[in-house]
Amino acid sequence: MNAARSIGRRDFLLALAGGGFFSRKPEPLKPIVISVNLMFDHGAHSGKGLGETELALFNRYQEKTRREYATSGIFFDVSVTEGAYLRQQGYSQIPEKFLTLKSINLFVTDTLGYDIDRERTGGGSIGPRPRRPGFAPDPFYKVFLGLRDASEKALAHEYAHHFTLDTRRQPTVMRNSWADLRNDYWLWRQRHGVPIVQFRACANSEWARVAAGPAPSP
Repeated sequence: MNAARSIGRRDFLLALAGGGFFSRKPEPLKPIVISVNLMFDHGAHSGKGLGETELALFNRYQEKTRREYATSGIFFDVSVTEGAYLRQQGYSQIPEKFLTLKSINLFVTDTLGYDIDRERTGGGSIGPRPRRPGFAPDPFYKVFLGLRDASEKALAHEYAHHFTLDTRRQPTVMRNSWADLRNDYWLWRQRHGVPIVQFRACANSEWARVAAGPAPSP
């Protein structure tokens, strides 16, 4: 066997071992579009609402979140509902007229009550809840964001609880702690360019749709 044939055979075997001849590029992820009903707290700061600096801060957080989830083929379709506020009656509640069933209802305020944000992380996520003694059933998916305490990672973290279907399960302290750790790890990987298929578990949710065409423009 001459040297040229020996080198050619070696390169061929190396290509087979590495999948060079038969491997295919992974197919692009079909875009999942998330409907978001965005509400800015009309009652913040004694009825003055959020200021320009706070609104700019939220826009920065949402833009960062949008870029990160695009890595996993997840995009946002955001509409704004005006006039929303939190009703305080021993617990925090958004009046139902501001909420929509086929969206994640995102409520943005200056600071959250301890019933929503006991750990002062600046965020909270809640899924549908059945009827309980003294409480009517609540069919809505919600994210709460308190800008005073929230870090730039808080919004993506709260969305993740919905995307992984955590908010469909009965919450417990242990289950919540594990979900926090797991989701933060996946978010870290996503920020480093790795698509996270677990975030796409929400594809059949009422507030999500799989787009037939190409990914929405950034």
